Amino acid sequence: MNKFLNFTLITVTLLGILVWYLLTHVAPYMIISPQRLSEPIDLNDYSLNWDHVKITTNDSIKLQGYHVKAKGIKKATIILIHGIGGCKEHMVGLSANLSKQGYESILFDLRAHGKSGGQFCTYGFYEKGDISKIVDYVEEKQLAGPDSIPIGVWGNSLGGAVALQTLAIDQRIQFGIIESTFTELDQIVIDYQKRFMGGFGIKALTDYSLEQAAKIAAFDPEKVKPIESVKNIKQPVLITHGSADQNISVDYGKALYESLASPEKELIIVEGGEHWGLFETGGKAYKERLFKFIEKQVIHKH
Repeated sequence: MNKFLNFTLITVTLLGILVWYLLTHVAPYMIISPQRLSEPIDLNDYSLNWDHVKITTNDSIKLQGYHVKAKGIKKATIILIHGIGGCKEHMVGLSANLSKQGYESILFDLRAHGKSGGQFCTYGFYEKGDISKIVDYVEEKQLAGPDSIPIGVWGNSLGGAVALQTLAIDQRIQFGIIESTFTELDQIVIDYQKRFMGGFGIKALTDYSLEQAAKIAAFDPEKVKPIESVKNIKQPVLITHGSADQNISVDYGKALYESLASPEKELIIVEGGEHWGLFETGGKAYKERLFKFIEKQVIHKH
């Protein structure tokens, strides 16, 4: 009996140590160190007029991107922001579509993504400042400005959360399109754990790992709450979400819309839409509504 109790105690102790190690030294890096992708896409295959863009952030990180020029008279400049583990090349198709409609675009690798520098992703805590540096670049290059064409932002998933946080602090960005994003960082961390663990998750444990991640990357997760950011946004915003999104609940898109302070706001729920591919699922009607929203902002600014 004593041998059995000793064995049980040793087993429980070892399991406890293993869990502690995973929560302290593995899970935090899974949160803040996304995979790096850089798709071998040649913009010349899209018959685009483009230049390389290099931006230095406030903390001296080098961001790599493209400036894709409009075909014909340019009507606006739109900053495109990809999702977690993504890269600027994932936005090339959208950029080409925008170019045909007369819109400039800046697409780039977020910090800790693609070919940009930086070791950690902070879900908007530092990234919102990075977007403001891109706006500086746009104005300095006279791609847009207070007396010329408007600046917009278009973000998907993580990019949508970053865009909302930036809209709340930078009035130079005059409109936003937000696709499939979350409300609070701590909530989406537990959501993702449950998805990967077959529905199992204990928030106290994911909160602990997020706390450790915050120490490593030197940021405050409590300040990464798009649901709070939208309360300070006055610019026009279009929020879209797929009804069948398994990564980020459509309820979050609805909550962001309800809390959004902007007097000019729209919500599109794409029926059957998943986390990716809303353009394909939404079809022609979805695309027309998106571009109608942008066109409306351009007309208002002129």
